[in-house]
Amino acid sequence: MVDHNLITVLYKDAIALFCAASITISSSAIQKETYRHCEGTKCPKQSILEIASFPSVVRNDGYSSYIFMKTELWRYLRKGINYLEASGREVPVRYKHPGGKAYGPLALTPIAIKDVRLHYPLLAAYTTDDVLSDGDLYEKFAAAYAELLLKHYFKMDYLGMPKEEVFEVLQKGWFLGPTLYRRGRPVIASRQRRAAEYIDSPTIII
Repeated sequence: MVDHNLITVLYKDAIALFCAASITISSSAIQKETYRHCEGTKCPKQSILEIASFPSVVRNDGYSSYIFMKTELWRYLRKGINYLEASGREVPVRYKHPGGKAYGPLALTPIAIKDVRLHYPLLAAYTTDDVLSDGDLYEKFAAAYAELLLKHYFKMDYLGMPKEEVFEVLQKGWFLGPTLYRRGRPVIASRQRRAAEYIDSPTIII
């Protein structure tokens, strides 16, 4: 004899499972679709917040590195780079420096942005245009690039070094790029003099 109550319960359970599966699939599809188009458009603001919540970012080679933005060291380094690149002025991130190859208060270049995107998967979805349209994102890429230069390219244990020595290496690598720096190419004399000025007086007001 057929138990109609049992059939009803089983039917409702089946409907519930189907709905749950549909929601899961739909949610996953929406997420994939959102990030699939992230290359060509402005990425969701939530993704920026998600990245900001991570104390570390895992690079493509498996190395987990600490992005030191908002720490005392990064404030010191950033102020020095800003002094060298923009005479201490907080110009807009879209500001193009003479020569047309660097932008904003830290003279971040499209090559540097691309390098960060290649090494940090959590930042890979953002385009150069995204970075140069968002001040917070620009700052995160700048800090990540500094980390990339010091830890990945120059193999420095910078946290155990005097900040002045870290700045001296970073400002050269920032200006020359990792390849020319490792080949021993000197920076121009006027820049080196200004770097020495900042090291001697980091509280300098422009």
